[in-house]
Amino acid sequence: MTKTELEVELDELDPTLTELIAEKLNSMKDVEMAAAKWEHPLVAKPKLFVRVKKGSPVDAMEEAISNIEKEVKAIQKVVDKAEESEL
Repeated sequence: MTKTELEVELDELDPTLTELIAEKLNSMKDVEMAAAKWEHPLVAKPKLFVRVKKGSPVDAMEEAISNIEKEVKAIQKVVDKAEESEL
């Protein structure tokens, strides 16, 4: 790996979260590419690869995760409001 690349192995048993983070990373302007990799579901954990055009791949990953958290919180607010209106 170089200063502009990072590959991490996640402890997730389901690659869904890895795919979501890769998709968010690919939507960022300073990210050259991101990909989720899962070599085999029985013997490997999902991996996330990111290469940035500028900046730090760690910072890009942290920003992507932060953005996902914000989106989930916004969805939770909508669900909470819907739940309140049913009461």
